[in-house]
Amino acid sequence: MGNLGAIISKERKAVIHVAKAQLAMTDEDYRALLARVAGVSSSADLDDPGFEAVMAEFERLGFRSAKHRAPAGQREGMATPAQVGRIRALWKAYTGDYDEPGLERWLEVHLHASSLRFLDAWRAGKAVAILEGMVAKKRAKAGTGESLS
Repeated sequence: MGNLGAIISKERKAVIHVAKAQLAMTDEDYRALLARVAGVSSSADLDDPGFEAVMAEFERLGFRSAKHRAPAGQREGMATPAQVGRIRALWKAYTGDYDEPGLERWLEVHLHASSLRFLDAWRAGKAVAILEGMVAKKRAKAGTGESLS
């Protein structure tokens, strides 16, 4: 694979070195991987197909590039910042005052999560639906038909 085409860019070399560091590879293991997977002894000798092969091997070994990670402030599979904000707004609308300990007690009883930060996206959606119903009932009982949005 090495030297078949154009040498890879500095950015691609940097990605390889980030992966090497993330996987805590020794120089010896790293060079053995380059030789085994791409037939080169240095990232400076990699071409595009060699780079792709090396990255596939790094991913097989557990490397996760930044492009595969959840955006800052969001964890994969967990409640989104928008869902958390909606839950807080609905709780405030229901209780009349935002009370984090009260919300956490409610979450524990109804959704078996001790805090908003432990809610997965599915349970966050369920919390929004339940709270919307609670707020709607409270407003209907009070005789106000205000919008929830």
